[in-house]
Amino acid sequence: MENIWSFLLQTLTVSIAAAVLLMAKRLFLDKLSPRWQYGVWAILAVRLLLPAGLFGRTLLPGLNVVLEAAKTGVESRLASVLSSPYGVTEVLAPIPLVRLVRPGSVTDVLFLLYAAGVVLTLLWFLLSYLALRRRVGKGRTPSPRALEQVEAVAAQYGLKVPKRVAVLPGVESAFVCGPLSPVLVLPERAVDGKVILHELLHLKYGDLWAGMAICALRCLHWCNPLLWYCWDMAQNDSEALCDQRVLERLEGEERRAYGVILLSMADDRYARAPGTTSMANGGRNVKARISSIARFKRYPQGVGLGSGCVAAVLAVACLAGTVSAVELPGQNASGSLELARARLNRATTPAGALDTYVKALMADSPAYLVMAAPEEALPKLFAAARAGEKLDAPYPLEPLGLSEGSGAQADWAVYNLLEGSNGTYTGLLVMDAYRTWFADIYEDGQPVAVSQPVRVFRQGEFWAVEPLGEWSTVDACVMAGRPNSILPALTYTAHVEDFTIEVDYQYLLSVDNEVYADSLFFGGSYQLDTVPRPGALFTDYYRSVGGRAWAGGEEVSLTVWYQPLDRNEAFPKEFGSSSLNTPEAYGWGSGGGSDPRGCERQQSPASIAVKFQYKDQEYTGVAWPEEVPYD
Repeated sequence: MENIWSFLLQTLTVSIAAAVLLMAKRLFLDKLSPRWQYGVWAILAVRLLLPAGLFGRTLLPGLNVVLEAAKTGVESRLASVLSSPYGVTEVLAPIPLVRLVRPGSVTDVLFLLYAAGVVLTLLWFLLSYLALRRRVGKGRTPSPRALEQVEAVAAQYGLKVPKRVAVLPGVESAFVCGPLSPVLVLPERAVDGKVILHELLHLKYGDLWAGMAICALRCLHWCNPLLWYCWDMAQNDSEALCDQRVLERLEGEERRAYGVILLSMADDRYARAPGTTSMANGGRNVKARISSIARFKRYPQGVGLGSGCVAAVLAVACLAGTVSAVELPGQNASGSLELARARLNRATTPAGALDTYVKALMADSPAYLVMAAPEEALPKLFAAARAGEKLDAPYPLEPLGLSEGSGAQADWAVYNLLEGSNGTYTGLLVMDAYRTWFADIYEDGQPVAVSQPVRVFRQGEFWAVEPLGEWSTVDACVMAGRPNSILPALTYTAHVEDFTIEVDYQYLLSVDNEVYADSLFFGGSYQLDTVPRPGALFTDYYRSVGGRAWAGGEEVSLTVWYQPLDRNEAFPKEFGSSSLNTPEAYGWGSGGGSDPRGCERQQSPASIAVKFQYKDQEYTGVAWPEEVPYD
């Protein structure tokens, strides 16, 4: 948690889980055993330690949308250092991660106060434990009779006696102090053996450590009263479970006597002292424990299976949550919630960023462009969307003589999408307006398209598109050549004996945007999908290869066969040799199915295998990249 908004997301998520558990416990209060009633709190502990929104899952659909809308509304008026108005709220860790900076707004101050509260609460628990431990250290050694009683109880029920037993004046009931070196503390008056049995059972089942964990969990959400109430109930359930364990070891009248003893344990002094267990956990809790004792029964083994099933369902509901896609904003979205949906639908793939960028320009929609624009452009886009304004960008099909509102549509592809040294991708974005079938998009009978150089880069978990130039016309038919001469190509060079081979390699990546639309009267037809797909993957891959050859400095005419090679891929056996391999140093992109652009073999090859024949002699070699048009 790095700012007040990530803390709010975390504490609200945990509170939802707490509310679910409270309702379930209420429903099964008299139906499932105290072991289940206490053990189910482990689900809340795990939920608290898991960052909210992990793996894109949420407990309450729409919670993140409301939170993002509130954050943008508040932070856009502030100069916060720890929070960004337009960044998506993330919980990186369930503990506060404080940066030592000068706060710039009230939200920064609130987060620093929260972090200080965590430290102060931890310090208060620690000092309380040390003060009690110091007082216990001054306790005197009990009488031989009292020691014999403790040892007899331990021997009767097969329990261990702590290394130290002390008598502390002013204590009304026995308790155990210290998880590392536990001390059994006795009052000055005589203690019933059932009370000693209760405390020794706490020791056996590690309840001291559970109590310490609860204290730590309290500190993380010290300002959430619902969670404090839950941890109070967890400690009460711990005592109720220990009562159950005692009753299972007693018979007949001893069980009734145990209830009478419990009525006298209304001392609140050490009911919540950290690092201790006490049969006396406050007068207000005695009534509930007496009621539980009155309902005491030995639960059959079959109940355990049912309890486990209920706990499993609760665990899935509270821990896993659901993966629910946030609804896309409308084209003319201007409200806070809709713009929050736009930020939560930021492009997660390069293909999705390009698809969203193109459709935002075609629709002249600031809300759409929010999903694919660099973060520094978001304030201006948000202001335009709220004011109902259009994009401050030219209509992409304008160079074709088409104006906005003409009903024209265009599909897109990206040409030679190359990965640079800094992890970004550059390429030529091409929009083909051929499908509009407008007469004025023809020049000399040839369909035309528009192109724009772009950069696609990652910002955190998302991808954004930045234009590197203006839109210009390009002849779509010439582009279909193999390879064409008007757009840059990747050049690979091979030297085989006295021959030099140059291979030009070009490729297009695109997304299938065709959707089938039914018609009431004329049947169905394929149309272009105009809704952005921020998570799209490339579905279509087209490549064109051409080559030239020289011998002794003069160009010669050869028939050349080509085979693109991926990183570490061996020279194809059908080309005659299996000993030539491509060095890893020449690998481009991520390769294979791990390629972030979405599909296998959708990147420029690390090298190209070539085979050619000259005067009845066959030659083979590997062509290596010589130049990269974009970087």
